[in-house]
Amino acid sequence: MDTIPAIKRVLWITMALNLIPTVVKLAVGLMTNALSIIADGFNSVFDAGSNVVGLVGIWVASKPADEKYPYGKRKAETMTVLIICFMLFITAWELIMTAVDRLANPGLVDAEVNAWSFVAVGVSIAVHIAVVIYELGAGRRLHSDVLVADAMHTRADVFVSMSVGGGLVFIHFGVPVADPLLTIVVAVVTINIGIGIIKESVPTLIDKEKMPAGKVEEIVRSVPGICSVHHVRSRGHEQAVFADLHIRVDPGMSTEGSHAIAHEVEHRLRLFEPDLKDVTIHVEPDGSQARERSHEAIAIPLRRIAIGEGAQMHEIWVREVNGEYWIEDHLELDGSLTLAQAHAIVTRIENRIKEENPRVKEISSHIEPIGRITRGNVKEGEARILQARIMNVLEQVALKVKYHDVNIQIVDGKPAVSLHVAFPGTVSLFDVHGEVEILEQQLRAAVPSLYRVTIHSEPVDAARG
Repeated sequence: MDTIPAIKRVLWITMALNLIPTVVKLAVGLMTNALSIIADGFNSVFDAGSNVVGLVGIWVASKPADEKYPYGKRKAETMTVLIICFMLFITAWELIMTAVDRLANPGLVDAEVNAWSFVAVGVSIAVHIAVVIYELGAGRRLHSDVLVADAMHTRADVFVSMSVGGGLVFIHFGVPVADPLLTIVVAVVTINIGIGIIKESVPTLIDKEKMPAGKVEEIVRSVPGICSVHHVRSRGHEQAVFADLHIRVDPGMSTEGSHAIAHEVEHRLRLFEPDLKDVTIHVEPDGSQARERSHEAIAIPLRRIAIGEGAQMHEIWVREVNGEYWIEDHLELDGSLTLAQAHAIVTRIENRIKEENPRVKEISSHIEPIGRITRGNVKEGEARILQARIMNVLEQVALKVKYHDVNIQIVDGKPAVSLHVAFPGTVSLFDVHGEVEILEQQLRAAVPSLYRVTIHSEPVDAARG
C-alpha cells in the first residue's frame, strides 16, 4: 500500500495547526515584551519548518526506483528524521543558552505578565497536544518515521510551553529565577527525546535486519526439495523490505525444478512479510552427501520436453530395474488432432526423452485430449435420466462414500460428470486413488456414453453438504 499521499496530507494539516500557536505567541510576546513567550513562538516556527523538511523528505522518498537508485529512495524519509532531530537539538541548545544568560543576568527577566500571556501559552499547549495525538497516531498507523519523529518534536514543545507558563507564574509571584531553571529541565528532556528518535532511526540507515534469519530459515526449510539454507540477509524500511539468501537443492534437479522451488520460497516469505518488496534467491547444488535420483528429478525434464512439443504430461510412473527406467505417463494433446498427428507428436516426445536420458529403456504414454473451455448443458429430460443412473451408482458404492456437487455437462455431444467424494482423512492416497478408479469404472458401466469423469477426493472434515 502506498502511504506517501496520506503522510503528505498529515504533514500539511500539522503545519497549518502549528502556525496557530506561532502567530498567537509572537503577537502576545511582542505586546507584553515577554522574551520567554517570544522564544517559544520562534520554537513553534521551527515546528512548521520541520513539517516543511518532512514534506521535502517525503517527496524525495516517493520517487520510484531507477537505474542509479535500484532500491528506491525510501531512506530519504529516515534521513529527514535525523534533520528534524538536529533541529530539535538546536532548539534545546538555544533554550539552555537563554536560561544560562538569564541566570547570569536576572535583570533580563522584566516581562509583563497578564491574562493574554497565559492565553497564548494555553493555546500553544492545547494545539500542540492535539498535534501530537493526531500525528503520532497517524505515524504509527502509516509506519512513517518522519511523522513519529515530528510528533516527538512537537511533544517536546508541549513541555517547552509548560515551562514558559510555569516561569510566568513564578515571575508573577516574584521568583524570576524559576523561569530559566525550568527551561534547562525542559531542554534536557528535549535532548533525551531526540536521542530516542535517533536510536529508532539509525538501524534503518545502517541496514539492520528486518526479517529474523532464524524464522526465514524455518520458512525456507518447510519447502519440499530444499536441502539447506544459508547466508540469509534482510534490510530496508518497515514498508520496503529487501532480502537475499542461498538455498541448496538436489544436484540432479533440473533448472526448471529449482526455479519452481525458488518461486515457492519467495511466495512463502511474502506470506510471512507482506512488505517484502524484493528477494534474491541464489540456488546451489547440495554436495553434502550422495543422493538417489528422485522421482521429481526424472519427471521434471519429461514434463519440460512435453511442454516444448505442445503437450501436457501427468501421472508419471517410474520403475527402475538395474539402473534403467521404464516409464508410464499420460499425455494431453489438442483434441482436434487426428490420432496419426497425435501419435507422431508422442513418438517425437518419447524419442527426445530417450536421447536426453539414455537410462530410459521404455516409455508407454496414454494419449488424451487436453482440457479446454466447453459450453452448453444437458437437456432437462436427458439430465434427469443421467442423474438417476449416476446417483444409483453412488448410492451402491461399497464404501458408502459421501458425495456432493454432482455436475453434468455436455462435451462434444457426450455427457461429462464431475463430483466430490469424501473419505476418512487417515486413508492413504494410494487407497483413495484405487477406490476412485473403481467408482469411475462403475459410473462408465452405468452410463457407457460418458465422455469424461472427474472425481475430486477430499477428507470428510473438508467435505461440504
